Amino acid sequence: MIQGSIERDICPIGLAADLIGDKWSLVILRDISILSRRNFNELFKQNLEGISSGTLAKRLKRLMDNGLLTVSKDPAHSQKKLYCLTESAIQFIPIIFNLAHWADVHHHPSQIFIKPIAAYLGDDKGLLIDNFLNGLRQIHLEHKSIAEVDEIFLELAS
Repeated sequence: MIQGSIERDICPIGLAADLIGDKWSLVILRDISILSRRNFNELFKQNLEGISSGTLAKRLKRLMDNGLLTVSKDPAHSQKKLYCLTESAIQFIPIIFNLAHWADVHHHPSQIFIKPIAAYLGDDKGLLIDNFLNGLRQIHLEHKSIAEVDEIFLELAS
């Protein structure tokens, strides 16, 4: 949180920037929500940008402290934790898609990464995005497996 300020006296853009924090927080939210990487090792080892383990641990804690992530036990492995999106984080995911769309239009990232999410980018994607967010709710809030929800989650995770 912004030091010494009361939330009602803060510009909403400044507050959002402070809550999200930095590049790594966006990347972690992308990895958890879109790529279905939910435990520390997946987030660390499969991260495209090469986050360090220390930075990952700090950002995960910050995202939990800011109410964007929770932790639950992994039903497949008793010693692993799964990071789950909160409703607040789920409602942030369309912003991540909008950022990806902006970057695609103006800065032309690799199409290898755009192609799997292309259907979610641009205008008039409301119903598709709503269905994606409902799938995230089933996975992260209701704790259903991605295989039970929608095959798009399996495709993105592969």
